[in-house]
Amino acid sequence: MKENLQELNARDLAAKYPVILGGAALTRAYVEQDLHALYEGEVRYARDAFEGLRLMDALIGVKRGVPGAKLPELRQRRVRPAASAQVAEPAEAGPVRSDVATDNPVPAPPFFGTRVVKGIPLREYASWLDEGALFKGQWGLKAPRTGDGPGYEELVEREGRPRLRGWLERLHTENLLEAAVVYGYFPCHSEGDDLVVLAEDGSERCRFTFPRQRRGRRLCLADFFRPKESGETDVVGLQVVTVGSRIGEATADLFASDAYRDSAIRRLRLSSRHRRGYALGCHWWT
Repeated sequence: MKENLQELNARDLAAKYPVILGGAALTRAYVEQDLHALYEGEVRYARDAFEGLRLMDALIGVKRGVPGAKLPELRQRRVRPAASAQVAEPAEAGPVRSDVATDNPVPAPPFFGTRVVKGIPLREYASWLDEGALFKGQWGLKAPRTGDGPGYEELVEREGRPRLRGWLERLHTENLLEAAVVYGYFPCHSEGDDLVVLAEDGSERCRFTFPRQRRGRRLCLADFFRPKESGETDVVGLQVVTVGSRIGEATADLFASDAYRDSAIRRLRLSSRHRRGYALGCHWWT
């Protein structure tokens, strides 16, 4: 983002194009303090699409000279008072590997390699959807802070679940979801903070590097697999899932028609109790 804003500055486009930024990789303080100081135009942070729309209305209002139109104040970064600020301590000295046991039996996989499962019906996973993430995060169903008006549960019963049922029916009748999964089991071992996935001949296929806790038990995901020096080969399960390309096309049409709330149906997630059973990797692709 920083490089993009610098490029807009260099091309003398900053005054012409206001920028709204958001997403999991950014924070409001970083956008409205650090990037705002860098960009020669207007830059604001939007927590979600609805805040982005409000910002667009404000930007257009200011540009057109609408009476009373103004942008919200920049959010100041919260700074801890100097008296209570704590100096970060260095990481504790200790062994490279944590105390995770290395003598439990290595599980026997049902097979090695990958398999593909297609045509998973909607009824098999519809009940696992994370309604809270959809209703609160995507559809913005929240009780008013003043206490006036319907509460959250009432909004869910009156608006959330009826709309969700309607969408599930449409997804089923129009066959918009083409759920499939590629999964498999692979030999592996760990080397320090790395999990090394092996090919059938024992050569390195790929590796994943994981962070390690700086204190306490100094845990790292790699510790839960047999270390290379043990001479034993462990096993790791990986999977990738998809809902197909048709839902992407359908939500693009909704977005183009300004149906932002309905277009959020694409971002439905499984509830945490079902995500917890996943192996190391699980990503949706479309």
